Amino acid sequence: MQMSIILFVVAGFLLGLSLQGGMFLFLIPFAGVAAALGYMNLPRIPGGKTASLPVVGSAVRATGITPAVTPELKNSFGDSETDYNEPGSTLRVNQVWARADADVKKAFGDMLEGLKRIVPNVHSLVVFSPLNSMKEWGIRAYACSNPEAKIATDVKITENTGLISQLFRLDVNRLLEGDLSGGKPLLYYIDNPMIKSVVAVPMLDRGKNRVGAVVMDSLYPSAFNQHTAQALTYIASTLYTLYFKSFVSAKNYIEQQQFSVLYHYQHQFFKNMSVKEIYRQISEYVKGNIPFDRMMILALDRQNDYNLHQERTGRVVSCYGIDADQFENKTFTLSDKGLAILALYHNRPVERTFNQSAFNAYIPRIDSQEKKNMDIRQLFVMPVPSDANAEQAELAICLESRRSDRYSEHEMNLLKAFAGVAGFAYARACQVERDKDLATRDGLTGLINHRTLHENLRTEKIRADRQKYNIGVLMMDIDHFKNVNDTYGHPIGDVVIKGIAGAISGEIRKEIDVVARYGGEEFVVGLVDTTPEGMIETAERIRHAVMKLEFDVHQQDPLRVTVSIGAFLVTPDFHDMKKAVTYADQALYKAKEGGRNQVIQYTDKTAEHVAVEQGV
Repeated sequence: MQMSIILFVVAGFLLGLSLQGGMFLFLIPFAGVAAALGYMNLPRIPGGKTASLPVVGSAVRATGITPAVTPELKNSFGDSETDYNEPGSTLRVNQVWARADADVKKAFGDMLEGLKRIVPNVHSLVVFSPLNSMKEWGIRAYACSNPEAKIATDVKITENTGLISQLFRLDVNRLLEGDLSGGKPLLYYIDNPMIKSVVAVPMLDRGKNRVGAVVMDSLYPSAFNQHTAQALTYIASTLYTLYFKSFVSAKNYIEQQQFSVLYHYQHQFFKNMSVKEIYRQISEYVKGNIPFDRMMILALDRQNDYNLHQERTGRVVSCYGIDADQFENKTFTLSDKGLAILALYHNRPVERTFNQSAFNAYIPRIDSQEKKNMDIRQLFVMPVPSDANAEQAELAICLESRRSDRYSEHEMNLLKAFAGVAGFAYARACQVERDKDLATRDGLTGLINHRTLHENLRTEKIRADRQKYNIGVLMMDIDHFKNVNDTYGHPIGDVVIKGIAGAISGEIRKEIDVVARYGGEEFVVGLVDTTPEGMIETAERIRHAVMKLEFDVHQQDPLRVTVSIGAFLVTPDFHDMKKAVTYADQALYKAKEGGRNQVIQYTDKTAEHVAVEQGV
């Protein structure tokens, strides 16, 4: 076939696609160039007439309307079939993939069918495109002159498989085999017809990278020539233009959809002032938009004036997926050597891909005591700073996948944008709760104050009456504390108070029992659901814990202190919690009078003794 004929056919294809596929800007210039070249090479026949030839129009539709997707793009946005988490938007995204894939395949197929009809002796035309990587191609579309021909659509072409694999080489720009002795079977046939001619060219992207190939074969020897190969190069360029436009359309379409979700969450974030609600909304967003096999949210404990100089600690506030029960509520310090801790400490994202050879050396996510899952191939940690310029982040989102290529640049940018919104909302919620703490907590020790104690005891009493259990009330006072202040100064006195507050907190049940700084050197503990024996046992543990404390006062011997403790058991038939604290205080008075550093439980005799001593 002459070059002019092929060029006019190409021009017809391009015009048809531009008019029906909405690709004016892309294809009309190509059509113009092809028509001009065809005219220049047009053969003249007797009589001065121009040889006529059919212009093939394409019935391709929607390729410029519906975003199309390539296999590698689909992989970059995630194939959730093997993920623990399947985002809520996955179904919608997969529907886009399905529609787009069908549109692109039809466009390719129509172009191949048209080309097959005008090129003599063609047996089959096949388009290859990348599968999971650029080093592995699969069949994207095909057209056969013989309806009996059977194509293996699942065939994979790599750098070392068959004749077509030569196109992976950068120095090979076309294949032209016109005399395959005795015929040669090609990998993509099931029935193995004896192919005697092959012409093939690579599809090149804008960077001249090989993103597939177009192959034409024949059962006849010398069926193709250099002009055919040149025309096939133009066809390959046209196919890639469609391929590229589809890629960009899908990428923009999906990314815009995913980033638009941030607007919704921005509004949701600022509807509440609760730190726990922020944790929930972060989990909800990640589960709804990003695939993972394990997701953790790490949060540093909020730093107050009373723990400003202590090492920062934190915990995993939320965990889903693989080994979630092993990580949920797991505590850590900033000195731990895990990758997630590293992201928090430096306020920088951390990404690690674990190949097979590196699997013998497990890298901790939190610390060396955690359960080691060797199936995880990729980790990405995005810090969520309340201040972009802060040295450390307060929160971090840790995503892990069993796929080594799960988190692309898009997912990372998406999570970075979300982290900016979430971090601002988190800082606002923390400030609200910090302001609340100022009204309910002691600024030196971080314990609840006098007023909040009575509110909590009243609330706990209502619950105790309903469930019929006892509440133990302990009132304690630091022995000879005035001497500490007079001798060593008030700064040392503050250190002693903070140390004793920590000792008390360490001997009670966290988030069950109640402890408050009641006054200067006085503390009150509310023991939930206890017995007389349990109440006294806890009081004695506190007393002994205080006795073990040593305070450096820059002298030869450290400072040691003791506490006296009064105890009162609130039974279900006793209802006045203010009076309960008063009774514990009376027992404390008895303990101090009796020599200090002891526990005294309130009795009627205690009340009588105190009344006499006070002259009542």
